[in-house]
Amino acid sequence: MTDQDKFDKAKIMYQSLEKCTFQFEHCWHLLKDQPKWIWRATKEDPKRRKTMSPSPTPTPTRCSATTEDSVFDLETENVIENEVIELDRPMGRKAEKGKLKAQGRQAEENFQLRKMKYTMLEESRAQEKEFYHLKAGKMEYDKEKEEKKLRLEDERLRLEAEKIKIEAAKEQSKIRQEDERLRLEAEKVELAKKESDQRIMMMDVSVMPEMQRLYFEQHKRKIIMRRSHAQGPD
Repeated sequence: MTDQDKFDKAKIMYQSLEKCTFQFEHCWHLLKDQPKWIWRATKEDPKRRKTMSPSPTPTPTRCSATTEDSVFDLETENVIENEVIELDRPMGRKAEKGKLKAQGRQAEENFQLRKMKYTMLEESRAQEKEFYHLKAGKMEYDKEKEEKKLRLEDERLRLEAEKIKIEAAKEQSKIRQEDERLRLEAEKVELAKKESDQRIMMMDVSVMPEMQRLYFEQHKRKIIMRRSHAQGPD
């Protein structure tokens, strides 16, 4: 049987026993799952209640002013009297407030613990981010420092090369100047020698004493021979 079949059967039994229909179905639907109205016995916080003992007098109906407790076993479809029923006492308002307060404290503690963990995690992430930021900054600084060092070294080498080039140019200029000086000196010597040879060649040795005449005549012959060798054969 389904629960609805059992409920319909119970209403028929109620009408048979009480001689009237069950008029509190809506109340039963609201209260049937409350601890105070559960007929099945439980072993936690038992609250025992006995039903009234049967009386030889006729049982009044629930439609009259007199009421009487009776228990129905919906599974066996038999009415049970004098049954001991264990009911769970509903939680009192203070106990319920205490429970809610304890749950609130526990929830607050859990929230604070999660908040603390989240804060620690965020701080750890921030520290890790700052560490990597500083590391990246140091790497960038070292890179720029190395590049600057290389640039300075390149500049030093360039200046050194320019200095060597300038010194080489100066040396070449000095050599050219020295060559020019020597050339001019040689031309000067050659010119002086030509002038001396010309004076000797222009001398009149006929009026000179014998020894002097022979000396200058010998010089004239040397000059003629030197000029002939210098000019080469025609």
